[in-house]
Amino acid sequence: MPKGVPRFGQQTPASEVLGTIASDSPMLDTAPQGVETVWQSASGAVSFSEEPPPWELVGGDDTVSDANRYVDAPRDVTLRWINPRLLETDGWRDWRPVLASDKRFRVVVSTMISPDGNIRRGGAAGDILAYMPTHWVLSRRAILQKKTASQSQAAVDKQQALAEEFRRISPFLHMESAKHPTHTNADGRSMVDP
Repeated sequence: MPKGVPRFGQQTPASEVLGTIASDSPMLDTAPQGVETVWQSASGAVSFSEEPPPWELVGGDDTVSDANRYVDAPRDVTLRWINPRLLETDGWRDWRPVLASDKRFRVVVSTMISPDGNIRRGGAAGDILAYMPTHWVLSRRAILQKKTASQSQAAVDKQQALAEEFRRISPFLHMESAKHPTHTNADGRSMVDP
């Protein structure tokens, strides 16, 4: 029997309160919180502030990249991290890799440059930094939204046509209770908690 595990019939140690959190503590605040990290080094104190995660930001875009911290890029370019596994299955899909030799980009953290010239986070097998002109990103997003709306409307139309077919075949067959789940026809960027 391992040490510290009570045998059958023996009492377990009583619980004890190690501390309490004050009711006015900022940790209990339900609003999004930034994360502040501070440490001491030989050259002085270093402080780094992290924004709240994207899903906590009201009205924020959950695909906003943090790459602008590590690479200075032109204003008309959108940066994204691309997972190499997705790259193998889906391809670049109009994205282009940010190469360290490209004069338009200046890498702030030189350790992120991999031997193949790509900018990576997470080591040699990590995500690859890619760019696309912002107007392309917006046009691709508009095309995707239009395609999604078209497919959603086609599903609603097919359900209505099926209900009409039931009514045409027999007056005793009804699909009145069948309704298309319109609550599923939403864009992820528009979904926010009330």
